[in-house]
Amino acid sequence: MLTKRYYSSPAKPDFFPVSVLVTTIAATLALPAVAAQSSAATDADTMTVVGGGGGTQQESAWGPVGTIVAKRSATATKTDTPLVKTPQSVSVVTREQMDLLQPTSVKQALGSTPGVMVGSRGSSNVYDAVYIRGFGSVNSNIYLNGLKLQGDYFNEVSVDPYFLERAEVLRGPSSVLYGKSNPGGIVALVSKRPVTERLQEVQFKMGTDNLFQTGFDFGNSLDDDGKYSFRLTGLAKDADDQQQMAKLKRYAIAPSFSWQPDAQTNLTLYAYLQHDPNLGYYGWLPMQGTVETAPYGKLPTDFNEGEKSNFYSRQTRLFGYSLSHDFNDTWTVRQNLRYMQLHTNQNNIYGNGVAADNITLKRNYIISNERLNSFSVDTQGQARFTTGRVDHTLLSGVDFMRMSNDIQGGWGVTSPLDLSNPQFGNAIEGAINPTSKVNGQRQVGIYLQDQAEWNQWFLTMGARYDWAKSTVEDRGQNALIANSEQHDRQLTRRIGLNYLFDNGISPYLSYAQSFEPNVGAGYSGKAFVPSRGEQYEAGVKYMPKGRPVSATIAVFQLTKSNSLVTDVEHASSGWYQQQTGEIRSRGVELEGKAALTANINLLASYTYTDAEYTEDTTNKGNTPAIVPKHMASLWGDYTFHETALSGLTLGAGVRYTGSTFGDEANTFKVPDYTIWNTVLKYDLARFNLPGSSVALNVNNLFDKQHVASCFATYGCFWGAERQVVATATFRF
Repeated sequence: MLTKRYYSSPAKPDFFPVSVLVTTIAATLALPAVAAQSSAATDADTMTVVGGGGGTQQESAWGPVGTIVAKRSATATKTDTPLVKTPQSVSVVTREQMDLLQPTSVKQALGSTPGVMVGSRGSSNVYDAVYIRGFGSVNSNIYLNGLKLQGDYFNEVSVDPYFLERAEVLRGPSSVLYGKSNPGGIVALVSKRPVTERLQEVQFKMGTDNLFQTGFDFGNSLDDDGKYSFRLTGLAKDADDQQQMAKLKRYAIAPSFSWQPDAQTNLTLYAYLQHDPNLGYYGWLPMQGTVETAPYGKLPTDFNEGEKSNFYSRQTRLFGYSLSHDFNDTWTVRQNLRYMQLHTNQNNIYGNGVAADNITLKRNYIISNERLNSFSVDTQGQARFTTGRVDHTLLSGVDFMRMSNDIQGGWGVTSPLDLSNPQFGNAIEGAINPTSKVNGQRQVGIYLQDQAEWNQWFLTMGARYDWAKSTVEDRGQNALIANSEQHDRQLTRRIGLNYLFDNGISPYLSYAQSFEPNVGAGYSGKAFVPSRGEQYEAGVKYMPKGRPVSATIAVFQLTKSNSLVTDVEHASSGWYQQQTGEIRSRGVELEGKAALTANINLLASYTYTDAEYTEDTTNKGNTPAIVPKHMASLWGDYTFHETALSGLTLGAGVRYTGSTFGDEANTFKVPDYTIWNTVLKYDLARFNLPGSSVALNVNNLFDKQHVASCFATYGCFWGAERQVVATATFRF
C-alpha cells in the first residue's frame, strides 16, 4: 500500500494586478529600446542579429532571431512577411526566450502567450493540448515546418522544445492557407536548421522528480564556400512524473543537412526520431477531492488513481525536406514534404467519477495499440511584381495530406478505489469492449493569396478550396468489416488591411474563415456538413524600426457555427446529434515584448475572453469548460554587464489564470490561480567560455497547490508542483 498525504483546501490566490500589466505595456510603447545583441538594419522590416551558429545574419521567418522579439513570420501568410504588415494576431516565442525559461514542452513554452490556455491537462505533458481564443482539443492544430502534425485518436506528436528555433501562434481562423482546422488558431513550430558557422553545444540538466537530462547541438559548414552544412541535435531524459508510480523517459535525435549551391537555391533534408518508452501520467481525478473538499479532505497533488502497471509509450519518426528556388527577382518556388510514422501503445487504468458516497472512485481501463502513417506535401509558387503604383506578392499553391491510423484495443471496467484509504495492486479488469478499425483522412487544397502594397497601405486577401475525405474501416467483432466514408468540399476566404505609420504603429482590420469536418450523420441519416468559423478582428501593432520592441492590442469576435449538439427530440430513439449549435467567443488581447535596454528584457500579456454557447439544445447561454475570462502574465529579467556581477541574469515572472467552469453544464467552477517563476543565470564568458552558462529555473516558486482545469465532474487536473531545474550549457 502506498501512504498518501491529504491536504486542506488551498487559500484563494491573489488576483494578478491587470492595471500594472496595462501600465507596463504602455511604458513599453513610450520607452526607447536598445538591442542587447543586435544592430539596426537599413531596411525598416529587418534586423541584423547574432544567429545560433555565431556571426551575423538577417532575420528571416524561418531562422534565428537573436533576441526575445521577432519581427518576421511566415505562419499567417506562408511568405516571409514582417509581422507589422500582417493583418492577424501572431505571437512568436524565440529560441532566446526558450533558452531563458527552459520549458519542458511546447505548451509550457506558450504559457505567456495571450489567448492561449495551456492548463487543459494540468501537469501532464503527454500531449501539447492548448485552447486558443476559447477553442481547442487534444487533437490540436500543431504544425512543424509548415506541415500539419496530423494525429488521430490517441496518436499525437509532441516535439521536444530543445529541437525548435521558434514556436508561433496564429490566433483565429486559418483555413485559407491550411485547410480544415479548429477556428481558434494554430501552433506553428520551426525546427533548428543547419548553420554555416561552427556550433558545438552540450547541455546537462538536473532537477526535482529525479530529473536527469543531457542534450547536444552540433552544426557547421562542410566546405569553405558554405554550400554544404549540417546540424545534429540530440537529447536523452529520465525523470519521475509528478504523480506517484508514473515515469518519464525520452530519447530523441534530429539530423539535418542543407545544400545551397547558390544564393537562389536551398534544399534542406531533415529527420526527427523520438522514442518515449514512458510518457508519464495521463489520467484525471474527480471534482470531489480536488476542487471541492471530500469527506477525506483533498487528494494530494501527486495522487495517481491508476496502477503501477499503467504504461504509455510512443515512437515518432519524421522524414522530410524543404526546397526553395528563386528563378529571378519575380518568381520563387517552394516545396515542403514530410512522411511521418507514429506508434502509440498504452494500457491504462483511469478514474471515471465517484459513487454516491463521494469516497469510492469508479475506474475503467483502456488498451490501445495504434500505428499511424501520414504523408504531406505543400507546393507554392510566389511572384513579386508591380502594377502601376501597387507592389504585389502573389502566392499560389496546392497541398495534399493523407493519413491512416490502424487502431487495435478496447476498454472495460475495473476495480473501484477507496479514496479515503487507497489500496493499489489488486485491480481486476472486466470484459473488454474491443476496438479494431482504421481511421483515414485525406485533404487536397488549392489556394491563392495576394499581398498588395500601395504607399503605406497593405492589403492581404486570399481564398482556398478544399476537398476533404474521412473514412472509417470498422472491423468490429467476428472480423465483419463495415466501411463508412464522408466527403466535404469547402471554400474559405480572408481579407485584411494594414496602414503602417513611419513610427512603426500599424492599425489593421481583418476577416477570416475556417472549416472543420464533422464525421457522422443525424437521426435522418443525412451526413453532417463541416462546422464553420468566422472572425472579425481589429487591432494595432507597434514595431519600431531597428528596435527589439513589439506590442500588439487586438479585439475580435469569433463564431463557430454548425456545431454538433444533442438531439433532444429523438432522445427516446437513442443518442443522436443534430447540427444547430453555435459558439461565440469575443475578447481583447494585449502583448508586449521588448529588450528595453542592453540589460532589461520585458514580456507582458493580458487576455479577456467572453465565450458562450449562443445556440445549443442543452447548454445555451453557458460558458464552455476550461475557458477563463481573464489571463495575464508579466516577466522581467536584468543582466549585469559591468561590475563584479557581470554576466549574471536575474529574472522573475508571474502568470495569472482566471476561474473557469468545470463542465459544459456550468455546475461548478475551478478557482483562479497565480503562479510565480524565477531564473538565475550566469554567463561563463569571463571564464573564456563564450556562449556557455549555468542557470537555475524555479517554476511555481511558492509551490501553489491549484487545480489547473476540469472538463467534467469526473475529469480534473492538478497543476504542476514547484519544479527546480539546474542547467549547465557549454559551447566550445
